[in-house]
Amino acid sequence: MPEPLELTAAVGMASAGRPALLATVILNLDKQRSLDGASPLEFIGVVSVPDEKSLPEQLSSRWKLVTGTRGLAAQRNAALEHTGGSDVVFFFDDDAVIRPDYVAKGLEFFAAHPDVVGITGRVLLDGATTGEISEVDAAAALTQSESQPSTGTWTETRELYGCNFAFRVSADPEIRFDARLPLYSWLEDHDFARRLMRSGKLARVDDCVIVHRGSSSGGRQAHTRLGYSQMMNPIYLWRKGSFPLWLAAWEIFRPTAKNLARSIGGSEASWRRQRLRANAMALGDAVRGRVTPERILEL
Repeated sequence: MPEPLELTAAVGMASAGRPALLATVILNLDKQRSLDGASPLEFIGVVSVPDEKSLPEQLSSRWKLVTGTRGLAAQRNAALEHTGGSDVVFFFDDDAVIRPDYVAKGLEFFAAHPDVVGITGRVLLDGATTGEISEVDAAAALTQSESQPSTGTWTETRELYGCNFAFRVSADPEIRFDARLPLYSWLEDHDFARRLMRSGKLARVDDCVIVHRGSSSGGRQAHTRLGYSQMMNPIYLWRKGSFPLWLAAWEIFRPTAKNLARSIGGSEASWRRQRLRANAMALGDAVRGRVTPERILEL
């Protein structure tokens, strides 16, 4: 039997040093509506930032503020402590543009599929892979998608894409993000998904729709730190048991192969070499038995 539709929701937003982006996504989320398309959707909002410099000028009254923690995994954990016993918690990146029915469609899906413990949505455009998406293009893509009827289609998955996902709290009330993955927390979403799926299914839901703008991030531009994490974090996640060996190997191969190929020449060569050197540094640490994702705090 499907669960009742009256599931309660919380939305957690972790951001650092990007108040303009955070302001835009908060306004976007304040426009979330119920399935009837007319009434606003009720949810608890939590904004988790390291300091007040990261805050937009105004927050609507629905948003709780948590400060003093830095790092994506740690900030998301801080947000989870303030979700007020909600049934489902949603997380979005600060450069996500979210269709107004995303949260309602997500709650509807959880109610109809009690064996599903986590969902991720359909990304119409992804600036993380294609280059940054403008606000205008993001809005146009979402408006066009709203003219299409809901499909109800979904596929089982083993991943929750960090820019947009949600989980059923009752599946594992104690689950948290791994705070040993500091700062940008490379692969924290995959690690969280792998541990969550021990409690049930994960689903990619076509009717939950976003655009991921892929806005430039300080975490991604700190090339030595990111390069170190690209090698060290998969090794750490394999050692702790959340990644099988094949997945750790794949998550190492993809970025390091790209760093190597693009370090030879072209506009990316300089910073690709920085990442490649840090890849090698992390591999050297791991070979010597130093499995230390936290070392990026020293780099």
